[in-house]
Amino acid sequence: MDLMHALSTRRTASGFADATPPREVLERIIEAATWAPNHRKTEPWRFHVLAGDARTELGARVTAWMRDVDGASETKIESTQKKLQRSPVIIAVTQPGSPDDPVRDLEDYAAASCATQNLLLAAHAEGLAAKWSTGAMATMPPAFEYFGLTLADRIVGFIYLGYPAAGTEERTAERMPPTVSWRGFEE
Repeated sequence: MDLMHALSTRRTASGFADATPPREVLERIIEAATWAPNHRKTEPWRFHVLAGDARTELGARVTAWMRDVDGASETKIESTQKKLQRSPVIIAVTQPGSPDDPVRDLEDYAAASCATQNLLLAAHAEGLAAKWSTGAMATMPPAFEYFGLTLADRIVGFIYLGYPAAGTEERTAERMPPTVSWRGFEE
């Protein structure tokens, strides 16, 4: 797939088929993610791949915390459980924190975000559908515990991944012209 085509046609998925993509495909898209730029070659991205019962286990931990500690409504709890089952695979992208070096921490977050974009584009090139989500779960203590993170670390996002659901059509979107300031160029 041509890069410009991939950039202009990749969209957030609205539905997923039940079939789980093969591990080899997931390994390829994760490798593509690691080619993201990163200052000082810190390679600050970590990938946690969940399928099958692992999604249910994360959901049980998160929803128990929501119910027992956070006092969330049953509607919110049910919504969270459904989100974790929306796709056959979830890749949680995390970044080790650097609280003693805020410049590095910001640079590493930017690099992990670039890796996530690479992952999304590679998934699109492989014919997969994907949805990048952060939301409240990206800051919940049970999610951090599940992935073995410290409070200084960051969940960059949950990538919901799978084949597009039947009847899902490729969507196009119009974009606003970018805001660009040109200096030193002849008119």
